[in-house]
Amino acid sequence: MATSNREMVLKPKIGIDNIKFGMTEKEVISILGKPDRRYLEEDTDDNEIVLEWKNRLLRLTFYQDKNKRFGYLRTRNKNLVFEEKKIIDQPLKLVQKEIFKKTKNWEKDDYNFQTVYFDEENWLALNCEYDLVLELEMGVPFKNDSDYDWPK
Repeated sequence: MATSNREMVLKPKIGIDNIKFGMTEKEVISILGKPDRRYLEEDTDDNEIVLEWKNRLLRLTFYQDKNKRFGYLRTRNKNLVFEEKKIIDQPLKLVQKEIFKKTKNWEKDDYNFQTVYFDEENWLALNCEYDLVLELEMGVPFKNDSDYDWPK
């Protein structure tokens, strides 16, 4: 399956392209079109709704307990950029030092086959294997221990 060649711009704390945290499913679908798959993530306490676009290698999660608002994304899209620099399939050191250069405190978690680097301030995770960033996850950040900091 061919991946969309269109650049996807990451906007920490806000979303991706013109998709903003806090949007409804209907609003997102009006921009991205009908997803290839819609399912309930039953492994979570909140049974979150996940929409998946295969050609974009993009999954968006909607929080049912927050009026079904978009609150989390996961992507492997090679056209994902931040400040005009590609992120996916790039060396971790380059991504950390040149792309996310303002982030100084990456939390590191090692798993059997992957290492995850997490930036709490931007609620952003880099999923890595072989010292390459293979996937990015980002959620709406928290304002405090219980409230999200939804973009305006």
